[in-house]
Amino acid sequence: MKRPNSLRSPKIHRQIRNGALTAPILFALLLLGSAGCQAEAPVGNPQIVTSRLVTLLRDPSPDVRRTAALSLGKIAHVDATTALVQALSDPDLQVREYSAWALGQIGEDVTDEAAVRLAGTLSDKHPSVKQAVALALGKIGSRPPVIAILAQALAVGEKRSRRAAVDALAQLEAKSTYPALRKALVDPDPVVRQGAVAALGELGDRRILADFRERLLFDASPAVRAEAAYRLGKLGDPGDREVLQLLDLAARHDTASGVRVWADWAKAGIGPGPTGGEDDTEE
Repeated sequence: MKRPNSLRSPKIHRQIRNGALTAPILFALLLLGSAGCQAEAPVGNPQIVTSRLVTLLRDPSPDVRRTAALSLGKIAHVDATTALVQALSDPDLQVREYSAWALGQIGEDVTDEAAVRLAGTLSDKHPSVKQAVALALGKIGSRPPVIAILAQALAVGEKRSRRAAVDALAQLEAKSTYPALRKALVDPDPVVRQGAVAALGELGDRRILADFRERLLFDASPAVRAEAAYRLGKLGDPGDREVLQLLDLAARHDTASGVRVWADWAKAGIGPGPTGGEDDTEE
């Protein structure tokens, strides 16, 4: 059984981690050469290469624009920021996704204005773009205007946008996200509720323990109850009699075996996760 997990990386991030996207930047250099600018854009000068790739980001071919966005992310030069923000509204799904990823690679050098524009892309209709935006915002860092937009999306957005918003807030790990995440504990979507429990657990604020106990006791989703049990084990004081009694109750009587296993582990305090058994806490 694996630890309860509500945060999943979008396809592009898995591909990059696995080395499947090492070719695009080479292809981009070939494109630069075929455009007659290879001599003007030496590989060792990222600013010049970035300038040329920004031009390719407006190419009529979606394949060229995708390659340009990926290559700009690999170079991660701040001069690409404006063009990548504009590409967030590209008609091609992958160009938008890759542009969001590239902004995340530029990271903290991204301006507040660009970060706000990126956060606004959570309204994109495609889940892969929403996921890429969420992870990119985590790399860009905590900024009050962005947190305000994410909190609004978490409160009133459609389901996919709320899921992306809770993921983004979790990535930020900022104390100022506490109120928005706490409200999300009663979201109608169990994936959002589990994400909120996980994100609040990472903040380490023990004020949330009463809410975690309520989720463990009353939440209809086994995944949320398992996450609450795990987080109680990480944050709870082994001497807290009320917490221990509730965990013991869940360990003996919860209808989901995964919840019972995690409640039993939590009773023992912080330690390695349980092994063996099937994970039936997935939605």
